[in-house]
Amino acid sequence: MSTSAAIDIARPQPPAETAPASASAPASAPIQDISLIGHVQVQLAAQVGTATMSVERLFALKAGDIVGMNEALEAPVTLMLNGRAVARGELLAVDDHFGVRILELA
Repeated sequence: MSTSAAIDIARPQPPAETAPASASAPASAPIQDISLIGHVQVQLAAQVGTATMSVERLFALKAGDIVGMNEALEAPVTLMLNGRAVARGELLAVDDHFGVRILELA
């Protein structure tokens, strides 16, 4: 298996409002106020790896088959939001559930 390539990580940004021009901040500096959307629930997905295979192999899969991933066991998982990478982290156990320790944010 080959090692994974670098992943572009993008942090979602709340809607930006332009600040009034002042001596302390440029006119184009956005205000980071999430008060309007802070209560909105989002769902993150943890991507542990990728695999490439032919359609023929895909349709031949059956219960018990093993699909090897391109990433190494110790490689960070990628947290995805709406198909975009927002963070990378270390997969771990939290009680009897999976968890992710954040290593890098977008």
